[in-house]
Amino acid sequence: MSFSADAWKNNADIYTKIIEMPFNQEMISGKLNSKKFQFYMVQDAHYLIAFSKSLSILASKAQVSEEIIQFAEAAKVAIVVERSLHETYFQRFGLTRSDVENIEMSPVCDHYVNFLLATTTNNSYEVGLATILPCFWIYAEVGKHIYHQSVGKNPYQDWIDSYASEEFEESVNHVIKTTDQAAADSSKTTIKMMHYVFRRATQLEWMFWDSAYQMQSWPV
Repeated sequence: MSFSADAWKNNADIYTKIIEMPFNQEMISGKLNSKKFQFYMVQDAHYLIAFSKSLSILASKAQVSEEIIQFAEAAKVAIVVERSLHETYFQRFGLTRSDVENIEMSPVCDHYVNFLLATTTNNSYEVGLATILPCFWIYAEVGKHIYHQSVGKNPYQDWIDSYASEEFEESVNHVIKTTDQAAADSSKTTIKMMHYVFRRATQLEWMFWDSAYQMQSWPV
């Protein structure tokens, strides 16, 4: 069994919980409170900067030219393409880029960002791949699920379409393939660490959506 198939099977319980959580169920119905979605989008904007940096770190560690290009381009897309989606919504919310930058990270966003940067910096290329894979993969699966279940005239349709697109799915499949290729030549110790960080990142995905639904801020 490939690393990706094994990792997904081992974390299917968390994916099911992500699908079932109120944030995503209310997005399907179009009834998600706009303030909660705004909170989520602001935190996601912060997260994507760190995610882009993590992808750049992977590009610097890659030994194959095609993979250097793959992750350097992905780092660019995380900023340029997804920022465009964010700014579309920020305009609707009446927020400027400066407003967003001045809103501090939530506790969960802060934790996830530091986990990404520390893990991709301080570990091997293979472990770094397993760290960033859940973000790609879970968003693709959640996007497709919501797309097929969504009500008509959903106020969050732009977000849904972005993550349910064939283009995004193709990029995700490319990351899965690269990760599996790297894992195939890795030691048992490395594979064990890859599974550890994959699950931790998957848990943080759930926590990120939950924190947005709860609109969690620093308690003190």
